[in-house]
Amino acid sequence: MKYCDIAGNLCEPFKKAMNDQAWQITHQDVGQTELLAYGYVIAWEKDGNKVLLQYSDRQGQVQANLEISPAVYDEIMTTIAELT
Repeated sequence: MKYCDIAGNLCEPFKKAMNDQAWQITHQDVGQTELLAYGYVIAWEKDGNKVLLQYSDRQGQVQANLEISPAVYDEIMTTIAELT
C-alpha cells in the first residue's frame, strides 16, 4: 500500500468522485472517536485494488489520509488533483 495525506476539505468531493468512478464501498465506519472528536473510515475496492480513507476532526483540527493499492496510486492522485 502507498500512503498520502489529503486535505480535509477534499474528503467529501473525493467520496463523490470515488462513487462516480464506480468504486464499491466495502467497509464504512463513522462516529465519535474521542471526547468532542468525529471521524470515519471508508474502504473502497475495484478490480482487486483498494483505497482506504481515514478522516478525523478533533475540535477543528482535521487530519485525513489515504492508503492506496500501488496499481491505482497514479489514478487516485489524478482524481485528487482534479478536485483542487
